[in-house]
Amino acid sequence: MKRVLTAGVLSLFILGSALAADLFKFTFEGVAYPDGKFGPIEASVRINPRSEVTVCTYFASPNYQYLGQFQGTDNVSTDAPVVLEYCLAHYGERTPPKK
Repeated sequence: MKRVLTAGVLSLFILGSALAADLFKFTFEGVAYPDGKFGPIEASVRINPRSEVTVCTYFASPNYQYLGQFQGTDNVSTDAPVVLEYCLAHYGERTPPKK
């Protein structure tokens, strides 16, 4: 009975490890947006076995005012300069903040 239980727990652990996602987070301070605003970008890249999702959240300085968010599946890089360039390229496609 112990062997069956141990084997079951081990197989669940292995399955969970295989399905786990890698998450990479970035914060880019003092970014100049295409519309002339300045502020930080918080970005994350989540890589699953079946998909990649990049989320860019835009803020304006000095009070961290939310400017919107963009989510895309066409970036597979986890290099900071590439992620920053990706977020800036999609700044105009962000969802606007709720009013």
